[in-house]
Amino acid sequence: MADRDATSVLFGFDFQANAAIVLMLENIKDMSHIRLEGCEDIDIKLNDGSHIFAQAKSVVKSSSDFTNVLKNLKKSLISLSDAYRTSNDNVKELIYITNSLNPFKEKHPNTIFWGPAQRKFASLPDDLQEKVSKALEGIKNPLDTDKLKIQILPFETDNYTERYKAVIAVIGDFISHLGTNSIERSRIHEIWAKDLFLSGTRKDKSINLKKKDLIWPIIVLVTDNDDYDEYDVDDSEADELLSAYKDIINICSEKYEFVTRVLSDYNNFKTEDKSTKLESFIKSEGTNFRYLFDDTSIKLSNDLQEILIQIIIRNIIRKRIRVNHIKDAVNL
Repeated sequence: MADRDATSVLFGFDFQANAAIVLMLENIKDMSHIRLEGCEDIDIKLNDGSHIFAQAKSVVKSSSDFTNVLKNLKKSLISLSDAYRTSNDNVKELIYITNSLNPFKEKHPNTIFWGPAQRKFASLPDDLQEKVSKALEGIKNPLDTDKLKIQILPFETDNYTERYKAVIAVIGDFISHLGTNSIERSRIHEIWAKDLFLSGTRKDKSINLKKKDLIWPIIVLVTDNDDYDEYDVDDSEADELLSAYKDIINICSEKYEFVTRVLSDYNNFKTEDKSTKLESFIKSEGTNFRYLFDDTSIKLSNDLQEILIQIIIRNIIRKRIRVNHIKDAVNL
């Protein structure tokens, strides 16, 4: 029994991180910060200072086990009511997100909850609205149902391709919107799921993941280029450079500013010969960006660090139109 309980808890954490990815992307233009286990399971802060609070509840056998779905709903409504009350009504949405296709334990699962689904309280059938109202009875200062949404995220089985397919689809739509279809969706999923999970492990609840931290790995991948033939490096050094480039993807702390500074400094760089502006800029200003390696465990010789910085700067500038499109698309 203990093993099964542990599996269920870990499955729940996995669902929570993946639910956060979906909610994050649905609100990416208006979002400023996100973290797990803040004021709620998922706490999204918006640019205007308001919040989206979400309770994420999962069932391991979501398509067949409806034993505790009403209990999960009740607990979530209590928690969301607490968050709503303590936030002084500074809330845009209150979301109960689950993987159960029968979140109200109906005799026959309602077709409105098949597949990915979202339902505002007012759009629920009368009998389901009544179940929500009944669950809210006895709660002191209950939440405002006008801000309540029930959301279903398919998430089941030990087959990871099947379990994550709905989340990967959302990531795929986002990547297509950015015009960056060359990026591997599963790679972004892996990075985001890990970073979001780790955000919930920090005791200081004021520490959040910033939107720019989450967009940084996309920019790194968009500007990736493993062709080092133009540099005087052997095969082993090229492997070191490629490995270090990939490691940088996992370094989120304030690295987005690096991209912004490169583009700003390049735009302001003056040279008489515009045809050689890029190479002149790298030669003149490249060493100013060595701080990219500050507080990292990336081990490269000084010469290889300089080469890697040149590679990254060159790729960012060459692909600045795509980088700027990404920034505009997510409102950065």
